[in-house]
Amino acid sequence: MPTRPDTLDRLVQLLLLIAAVTTIANGVFMLAKPLDWYVFVPTVVTTGPPNAHFIRDIGLAYLGSGLILLYAALDPVRHWRAAVVGGLWLALHGLLHIYEVAAGICGPATFWADAPAVIGQPALVIAAIAILRMRKRI
Repeated sequence: MPTRPDTLDRLVQLLLLIAAVTTIANGVFMLAKPLDWYVFVPTVVTTGPPNAHFIRDIGLAYLGSGLILLYAALDPVRHWRAAVVGGLWLALHGLLHIYEVAAGICGPATFWADAPAVIGQPALVIAAIAILRMRKRI
């Protein structure tokens, strides 16, 4: 018999919801106004000229991840696998940014400017899954 959600269960939902909403918002922005998004994120302009099609492609990845995370946030105990799937692209994207700093492709200042969004979103998902796992909810 499922137990009633407690404070930590609600925290998991909140973490997933924050990750979902920010990911969806970024994806929608990228799809609707790719060139505005390009100049809005200061570190992106250092990567080369804008490509609206490519920005929209990445926007679709963000939107898809965010929608899956939103589904996971509805009932994290039952939908924890969706949280893993929704967070996978975000985590791989974050790892790419870490690799680029380690390889000297971009500097630490660029990494730290991007970190709240690029590392923050997958960190929220990882924290949510870790809480569920430590509490033996999954």
